[in-house]
Amino acid sequence: MINLAFAFNFNIQRCEIEVGDEKQIVRRGYDPLIDLLIKNNTQADFFISGYSTRLMQKNTPDTVDKIKENIGMHFHLGTYTYSHPIPQLLKPIEFEKQLERGLVIDEDVYGIRPDGFLPPEFAYSREMAQVLVNHGIKWVISLASQVRKAAVPEIPEELLYFPFTAVVDDRRKIISIPAAYQLPENPPRFLKLMMKGQNPVDQVIEGVKVFARQHPDSLLLFKRDAETIFIDEFNSGFTETERVFSEFLEKLAALDEVRFSSIGDFIENNPPQREIQLNDYLGNTKVETFTEGEARPIWEKTVAVRDKLVFLSEQGVETPQLRKIWDHLLESHNSDGRIGYWFSEWNPGEHSVAPSRRQFISDNLDEALAMLEEMEVRG
Repeated sequence: MINLAFAFNFNIQRCEIEVGDEKQIVRRGYDPLIDLLIKNNTQADFFISGYSTRLMQKNTPDTVDKIKENIGMHFHLGTYTYSHPIPQLLKPIEFEKQLERGLVIDEDVYGIRPDGFLPPEFAYSREMAQVLVNHGIKWVISLASQVRKAAVPEIPEELLYFPFTAVVDDRRKIISIPAAYQLPENPPRFLKLMMKGQNPVDQVIEGVKVFARQHPDSLLLFKRDAETIFIDEFNSGFTETERVFSEFLEKLAALDEVRFSSIGDFIENNPPQREIQLNDYLGNTKVETFTEGEARPIWEKTVAVRDKLVFLSEQGVETPQLRKIWDHLLESHNSDGRIGYWFSEWNPGEHSVAPSRRQFISDNLDEALAMLEEMEVRG
């Protein structure tokens, strides 16, 4: 038997959706997903950006209430930064402020300070890990392929899908949890293809059975965007994602080989037995996606703002105006509004950016630059 967990990340600032139109993502995406998980008595770890939580509080407070009511039963809370930035493009101080603000919102709204972190784009670096452990984060989700490369000698395949202790520095460590992007008898990105009707549910179920035979007692961790039911229809016109996922959950629940688990419970019952040197990983999306093409003007303004802010912080400058400038920079960090060209070998041109989504990023940077110039004039 294996333990099966779901990690769903919530980034309500979807690139395709105009600013102000996000409510449809909740009603057509989050709500059906949440209801299916509860109906099928499934457990899932939710990683909700702080911005997503605040916007749901404002526009769909009943959804926030339903999540809160089911925490500890069906849902478990990890943390996911404030505005879903591109971690590989952040200075350590930027990443720290993103993490801090996300954690404050998690604690304020859900009453929990999470132990786990899901990195946007699965990005990882020692500098990020140092910030994580400084703020009490105990575990981080990694790609199984990252973990496989990090182990010397090589990890036996049957032992790959268990917690590992990743060395952060001479004194500190963090637990690494491998997520499966490959499944026996299935193509790459099997889960995303299944949700879009391009990979049969029964084929994924057969893959789960084979995985269970190959990796007894391990954790099979599936990661998906929580927007999947909505965005699959919006982008491709496929209207059956909700039905497909419902069928998938029902068939999983019927398997003798599977028990549903949270990530935290699995770690508690299976503490790490092996230490690894987890290498830096730039993430699943190429950096050029956010720095070249239509993204270049925004990236140049970002560098101008953040370099001045970092310099002032290093000089010990701390004023209310400076805090407001940081606010604008954090608001501008959202990756979806920064896409210039979608560099994807497996699905080229998958994403396009709504004009107001990009304008939101640009406006915050312009406001930050104007305030910095005012500070310089005042001396």
